[in-house]
Amino acid sequence: MKVTVIKSAVIDAPIDRVWAVLRDFNSHDQWHPAVARSRMENDVAGDVVGGVRRFSLSDGTELREQLLSHSDREHTFTCCILDSPLPLFDYMATVRLKPVTDGNRTFWEGRSQFRAPDDRAAELKNRVGRLIFEAGFGGLRTFLADQAAPTGPPVPEEAVTMAAAVGGEHLPARAVVVAAAVGGEHLPARAVVVAAAGGPEVMTLSDVTIAVPGPQQVRIRQTAVAVNYLDLMHRRGIAADFDFPGTPGMEGVGEIIDVGDQVNGLFPGDRVAYLSRMPGAYADIRCIDAEACIPLPDGVSDDNASILLKGVTAALLLSRVFRAAPGATILIQAVSGGLGHLLSQWAKSMDLTVLGTVSTAEKARFSRDCGCDYPIVVADDTPLAVDVMRLTNGRGVDYWVHSGGAHELDTAVACLSRCGHCAVIGDRDGQSIPLDVNVLKQRSLTMSAPVCFDYFDDRTYLQRLAHKLFAKIQNRTIIPAIEAVPLSQATEAHHRIESRQTMGAVVLTPGG
Repeated sequence: MKVTVIKSAVIDAPIDRVWAVLRDFNSHDQWHPAVARSRMENDVAGDVVGGVRRFSLSDGTELREQLLSHSDREHTFTCCILDSPLPLFDYMATVRLKPVTDGNRTFWEGRSQFRAPDDRAAELKNRVGRLIFEAGFGGLRTFLADQAAPTGPPVPEEAVTMAAAVGGEHLPARAVVVAAAVGGEHLPARAVVVAAAGGPEVMTLSDVTIAVPGPQQVRIRQTAVAVNYLDLMHRRGIAADFDFPGTPGMEGVGEIIDVGDQVNGLFPGDRVAYLSRMPGAYADIRCIDAEACIPLPDGVSDDNASILLKGVTAALLLSRVFRAAPGATILIQAVSGGLGHLLSQWAKSMDLTVLGTVSTAEKARFSRDCGCDYPIVVADDTPLAVDVMRLTNGRGVDYWVHSGGAHELDTAVACLSRCGHCAVIGDRDGQSIPLDVNVLKQRSLTMSAPVCFDYFDDRTYLQRLAHKLFAKIQNRTIIPAIEAVPLSQATEAHHRIESRQTMGAVVLTPGG
C-alpha cells in the first residue's frame, strides 16, 4: 500500500538559523532524540548530493540514507532510505522550510512517501509521523534552545518517554519533546487561483496564508485533491457558486492540523476526506466545515479516498435515482472517466449488464477491465442508437446516465426501454436542454436531473454511502484508477481532461 505522511511545525527561530542546522544531512545525531550516532560514508560533506549517511538508533539499529537533492536557496532537501530493518519500501522524504514573517519564525514541513505491507501500513505511518517527524521537531526546538541558553530549564518529572523511531526502545525524557500542535498559527501554503473565466491557462499557483480554523471548522493539510468536471466549469465561468478570483475544487483528503471551537469527534492527526459545496480545495492547506469531513478507515489510501464524490454519486444513482434491480441494463456515457469507471464496477457488483460509450479503443479496453460488458467506441459513421439496439436485441436499456448536456439527449430517450429512466448529470456546455414530455409519455419514460449536493446535504445519508464505498474499496469490489498530478501542474490536468486524454480519476497531489 502506498503511504503518504505529512507533518509540520512552527519553530521559534529565524529560517537561517534553522536551516544552518538542517542543511547538514549528517547533523541529526546532534538534535534528533532517536539518533545515537551518524557518519557520512567516504567522508563526504553533509550537503553533497549523492552522499550516504550511516546512522545508529538508540537501540543499536542501523540505517543508511542517501541525499538526493539539496537547495540552500529553497531551504529544502530530499533523501531516500537505502537500508532499513523495517518494510519501508521506496521510502523518500523531503524537508522544506518557509519563513513565517509573524515573529521571525520558521515553518517546517516534513513529507514522506513509501510502500508498506497492507497489514502494517497504519502502524508504519504512525511511526514515521510521530516518532520521526514530530520527535524531530521537538528535538530541534530543544537543541536550538540549548544553544541560546546552555543551562536550559529542567525537564519536568512528568515528561513522557517515547518509543524510538525504529525498534521500540524508550528514550530519555529530556531527549524527547513532541512537537506541539500549530494551533493558533497562520500557515503559509500554495493554492491555485483563477483570476477570471477562461481556459486552463488562467490558473496560477500562488502563495497564500491560511488562517486558524473558525468555529465548527477544521484546518487540513491536504494529501490528495480530486479534480471533478465541475471544477472545469467553474474555471470557464459556466457554473454557479464560484466567484473570481477564486480557488477551484470541491473535495480533498488530508490530515487535520487543528480544530476550531465547537468541533466534536474530530482531532488533530485524524485522516479525513471531505466534500463541500464551497470551492477551494486546490491548495496545500485549507479550512473546511467539520461536518463536511468523513474519517477514513486504515484500509483506504488517501488517493483512493479522493474519489469520494464520484463514488457516492455512483451509489446515489444506482440505489436512489434508478433503484436499480439485478438483471437490468444500464448505459453509462464516458464510462472510462472518473465517475464512469466507478459506476460500472458498482453496477456489476449488483448484477447489472453495463454498456458504455468511449472515444478510443484504448479506453474501451480499460472500461472492459472496469466491469463494462459492452464498451462502445462512438464513431461518426455509426449512430450510437444502432449499436445500443443491436446489443440489447432491440429492447433498449433500463437506465441511461447522460453526461453530454443537450448533445444526443434525443438518442438517450430513443434508446430507453419501456419504463426506462434517464438521469442527466453534469452540464458540460452550460446550455439549456429542451424536453418534450409527450415523447416520454409514449413509453412511460422518466427523466431526472439529480444534483448530488442536494442529496448529500443530508449528512447521515452521505456518511452511509461513504461507508459503503470505503467497504467496497477495502474488499476490492471497486478498484479506483487514479492518475496523480502535482498541484503545480493543475493547468496540465485540466488540459488533459478537456482533450479527453485521461482514463479514470485525476487527483492533484499538494507539495508537487
